[in-house]
Amino acid sequence: MKIIRDLKNIKLETPITASIGGFDGVHLGHQRIIKNIVNESIEEKTKSAIVTFKPLPKIFFSKKNFEILSINKKIGIFKNFNLDYLIILRFNKELISMSSKDFIEEILIKKLNIKSLTVGDDFKFGHNQSGTVKELLNYSKNGYFSMNIESKHSINNVRISSSQIRESIINNDFEKASKMLGRPYSVSGKIIHGEKRGSQLGFPTANIKLAPNILLNGVYAVTTYIDNIKYNGVANIGNKPTFDGNKYLFEANIFDFTGDLYGVRLEFSIISKIRGTKKFNGIEELKENIKKDINKAKEVLRIKWTTIKIH
Repeated sequence: MKIIRDLKNIKLETPITASIGGFDGVHLGHQRIIKNIVNESIEEKTKSAIVTFKPLPKIFFSKKNFEILSINKKIGIFKNFNLDYLIILRFNKELISMSSKDFIEEILIKKLNIKSLTVGDDFKFGHNQSGTVKELLNYSKNGYFSMNIESKHSINNVRISSSQIRESIINNDFEKASKMLGRPYSVSGKIIHGEKRGSQLGFPTANIKLAPNILLNGVYAVTTYIDNIKYNGVANIGNKPTFDGNKYLFEANIFDFTGDLYGVRLEFSIISKIRGTKKFNGIEELKENIKKDINKAKEVLRIKWTTIKIH
């Protein structure tokens, strides 16, 4: 899969079968679309492509991070689908000021050479989101490209959407989120050196630097794999008001593991929220609550982990 991040000097010669959208979470509905365009590209002898945005439009306008997946995690998932191209458009003032007509003609037709386009039935684009599916269909009727309009995918009559997944995460319904994603909701990153406070307290942690995300803030039961062996754990995600309330970190105490993980990239599945963020009155109170968090996480994981398929 070739990744294209700059369209300045790009003009694809081979016709493209593509889908365009945010693809936040790359959930089961997204996965169905990706499989369809890959199959169609093989049948039509075109190249397959996903066209997405960084940052997501909602994040650009709100200035708050509520991504389900980071762009790096998305890329890793896209690589599993045998796509020919992943095209990441920089969502900036230049792009949002572009008229819907210019977006279609200059980017989709001239630069990307799109011959078949799949979008969601609520897809909007161009300046002030003036571009609609209806406008794309008019170009399709005039022979510029064929169109596929996707409605939302459902599980048990519940529509799958990125918004539904975010709501499930905020409401601590990680089982529902995982079902819509087709995999456990997770965060990942390279293990970095922390301030050693966990070790000093008797609870060493594996630390990952994450971009602040309003979906996650508190203490969570988690699982991870190290050398293909599954480990349970408890993680604090967010700030640490007892010490320094401004830094946003991921710190996981991995049960029954001893070893050096610095520099290792790990993925942690978020299974359940134990509690919210809380400031404690000193070290001893904090230590007692960490013990309670660990016991609660162990109890939750005994019950829940078997109900969620861990990849």
